[in-house]
Amino acid sequence: MHRLLGIDAGKSVVRAALIRTTYRRVFVEALGEASISDAGSEAEAIRAAVGLVRPDGAAIALSGERSFYRRLELPAAAQKEVENVLGFELEATVPFEMEDAVFDYRLLRRPPGAEALPIFAAAARADDVRERIAVVKEALGFEPERVALGAVALANLEAVMPELTASGAGATAPIAILDLDQLTSEIVILAGGEPVFARTLSRGTAGLPDTAPALARELRQTLAAWRNLGGEPLAGLYLVGGGTVVQGAELFLSTQLGVAVLPLPPPRVEGLTPEQAAALPRFAKALGLALGLTPKTKGFNLRRGVLEAERSYPFLREKIPILAGLGTVIALSFGFSIVAELRTLDAERELLLASLATASRDVLGEETSDPDKARELLEQGPGAADEDPMPRVDAFDVMVQLSKAVPKEITHDVVELDVNRGHVTLQGVVPSVSDAQIIADHMKEHRCFRDVKIARTSQYVQGKHKYVLELDLKCEDKKKKKTGADSADSAAAGAPERPEGSR
Repeated sequence: MHRLLGIDAGKSVVRAALIRTTYRRVFVEALGEASISDAGSEAEAIRAAVGLVRPDGAAIALSGERSFYRRLELPAAAQKEVENVLGFELEATVPFEMEDAVFDYRLLRRPPGAEALPIFAAAARADDVRERIAVVKEALGFEPERVALGAVALANLEAVMPELTASGAGATAPIAILDLDQLTSEIVILAGGEPVFARTLSRGTAGLPDTAPALARELRQTLAAWRNLGGEPLAGLYLVGGGTVVQGAELFLSTQLGVAVLPLPPPRVEGLTPEQAAALPRFAKALGLALGLTPKTKGFNLRRGVLEAERSYPFLREKIPILAGLGTVIALSFGFSIVAELRTLDAERELLLASLATASRDVLGEETSDPDKARELLEQGPGAADEDPMPRVDAFDVMVQLSKAVPKEITHDVVELDVNRGHVTLQGVVPSVSDAQIIADHMKEHRCFRDVKIARTSQYVQGKHKYVLELDLKCEDKKKKKTGADSADSAAAGAPERPEGSR
C-alpha cells in the first residue's frame, strides 16, 4: 500500500490529490486547493493545499511554457541506442545546450510497414526542473520523486478511466484532453491511451468572454498542427481544470472546434465522496500526477540524469531516521535470536551429558559426564586388549596367495573357489599333476593356511588335469603375556616350550 501525492501548481492556484494504491485498487484520500495570491507564495499555497500528510512519494509538473515537445523519427537500427542518439537530434531543435538540459521520451507505435521509429520527446532546462524540486522541498520538507511535464501527465488518467483509450466514436480515433486554467491552457492528444501530441497555449479563462475568439483560434491552430503531422480527426475532447466551471465552455468549444466536448468519465476509484466526484474535473491533472508515481506511468519524468543523481543523497538523509529504526529492530531481533539459540544449545548439552553419564554407568561400570574420561574408559574397557574381531584372512587373501603360488611358466585356470567357515576348496586346471603339487607347496608358505592338500586329481581334457585343493584358514593366535604364577609353574615343570607343529 502506497500513499501518493500529485501537486498541480499553476500560476494562480495549487491543487493537490492524495491517493492510496493497493493491488489493482485506487482510493482517493483527499483533494486540496489553495490560491497562491491568498497564501502569499507558491510554497505556502502548496503547504496549504497538501496539509499535514506525509506521502510515500510526490510528483509535480513543470509548465509546458518552460519545456519543448518534439515529434521525431529515428532509423529502426538506432532503437537500442535511442537515448544516446536522441540527445544529438534534440540539440538542433531546442534553443539551449543539451549539457544544461534534461529530456525524456516515449516510443510510439510504429505504423505497419514503416521503417522509421516514431518518438515523442520533451526537453527542458535543468535549472527549471531544479526550481520545481526546490519549491516542493521548501513547502513540504522533502523532494518530489517525479517532475512531470505539462498536460502529458493527464494521460495517466487512463489507469482509472479506461474510456480514454478509445471513445465511443471509434475504437482507433484519438481523443484530446484540454486543461483550461485561468492564465494558460494545455492540451494533450491520446491515441490508444498513449500520449502522442501536446502543446501549451498562452491563453486561459482570464478575460473571457472577450478573449474567447483568440482562445478558439489558438486551439484551432493546435488541432491543425496535429493534422499536419498525419494525425487523424479527434473523436472527442474532454475538458478539465478550472475552466470546467465556466458557464457554456463546453458548447463554445464544441462549436468553434467542430469536436464533441465529452463529460469526463467517472473514475474507477474508491473512497470518493459526492463533493469530490463533482470537483474531480478540476483536480484531474493532480490525480494524473499522483497516478504517474505508479509503475504503469504514461507521462514524462524530467528527474533524470544529473537530477536523478542529485536526488540520491538528500533522499537517504530523509530516510536516515527510518533506516536507523529498522537497523535497531534488526539488531535487537538478531540479539534475541542469538540468546535463544545459546539457551537451546546449553539445554541440549546438558541433556547429552546426562545421557553420557547414564551410558558410561551401564556399559563401562563407572559414571562420568566428561567425554575425555568416557573415551579413556572405553579404550580400557572389556575386550580392549582382545584381538580385532575382523578376520585376519579372507577369500581375497586366498586369491592373492594363489596368484603368487602359480609359476609364470604354468598355465592355470580356476574353475571354482569356495570359502566356507574357514575351509577353502579350490578347483583348478593345470597341464600336469606335478604342476598342481607345486602350487600346493607354494600355498603352504602362507602363515594362515593350514592342512594344505590335494584331495583328488582327474583327467580334464587332453593335456589338462583337474585338481581339487583343500585347506583351512587359521592364523596363529597372539601370544599372551604370562603371569608370574604361570611362569613359576612352567619353571617347576622343567619342560621348555616347543613351537607348534614341532616333532
